[in-house]
Amino acid sequence: MDLEHIQRLSARSIVDTLDSLGITEGWAIGDELRAAAMSDPDVPALPEPNRGRNQAFQNLVVGTIAERVFREQHLAPLEADGFTVVDYHEAGENRDYGLQRDGQELPINVKVASTLFRNAKTTVGLEPEDCVPISAYKAIGASERVPTLVYVDLVDFTLRDKVDAFMDALEGDLEIGWYLFSWYGGVGAKRTQDRYIDVLFDAHEDELKALAPGSTSFRVISAQRVLAILRSLPRRVPGLGVPGAGTGTFVAEVNVHVSVEAETRPWGEVANECRHQGIPHVLAQITRRVMAEIPDPRL
Repeated sequence: MDLEHIQRLSARSIVDTLDSLGITEGWAIGDELRAAAMSDPDVPALPEPNRGRNQAFQNLVVGTIAERVFREQHLAPLEADGFTVVDYHEAGENRDYGLQRDGQELPINVKVASTLFRNAKTTVGLEPEDCVPISAYKAIGASERVPTLVYVDLVDFTLRDKVDAFMDALEGDLEIGWYLFSWYGGVGAKRTQDRYIDVLFDAHEDELKALAPGSTSFRVISAQRVLAILRSLPRRVPGLGVPGAGTGTFVAEVNVHVSVEAETRPWGEVANECRHQGIPHVLAQITRRVMAEIPDPRL
C-alpha cells in the first residue's frame, strides 16, 4: 500500500478503520473524514498531506520495542534483588524508567540506534558500526533536570529494516492505519498515534519484540559523559559547524556521536554493579570530577 492507495479509499472505509482501531473524535483529519462520511460516504476525502512521510511516527514502533524489551527482560529481573522499577512515561519527562533501591534512583532513558551513519569515518572519525548519535540539546536539557540520567541505547543497525519489513506485511486495518498515520498528522495526532501503537502491540507484541537482539546490544552512557565528549571532541558534533567538526555550517539537528566500544558500557555490567555495589556506586561514576587545566584566553 502507498499514499495513492490511501487517498483513493472512501471516507467511510477510513472511518471504519479508525473505529476498529478505537480512535474516536479529537484528531482533526479524522473528524473531517467523519463529517465527509455523513454526506458522501463513498467518496475519497483525504486531503493532500502537508509534509513528507512522518519518520518520527514510524520510529515509535522501533522505540516501543526497545522500551518493552528492556523493561521486561532487563529491568524486571532486578526486582527479585529488591529493586523497584518506576515508569515515568506518563510524566512526559527525560526519564522513561527509574531503577530504585534504598532511597536511591538510577534514572534511565531508553533509546535506539538503528540507522548506520555511513559517512561516520570521514565526518566524526568513528567507524560506522561503532558510532551512535545522541541529541546534544536533549543531553543538555537532561543534565539540567536529571543530572544523573543514563541513556540505555539499543544498538542494532538491522532493526530498522526488520521493523519496516514487518510493518509492510501487515494487512487490514493495521496496514491502513500504518500508512495513514505515516502521512497525516495535525491537531490531535499524537494521541491518535499512541492509540495505534497500543493496538499494534496488543496484536503483535511477541512478534515485534522478537525482532530485537540480545542483551549485549543495550549499551549505557550518561548524559554527563555525552556532554564531556561534546566539550572535548568538537569533531564529534558536526552540526555545530565548528572548524574541523564536519559541515562548517550550523544545522537544527545537533548530535554528539559516541563510540559504542570505547565510550559506552553493556547494560549487564551496570546492572551487576547496581546489584552488588549499589546504585550510589554507579551514580558516583556519573558525577565524578577531576582537576584539569583548560584554556582561559584573555584575548
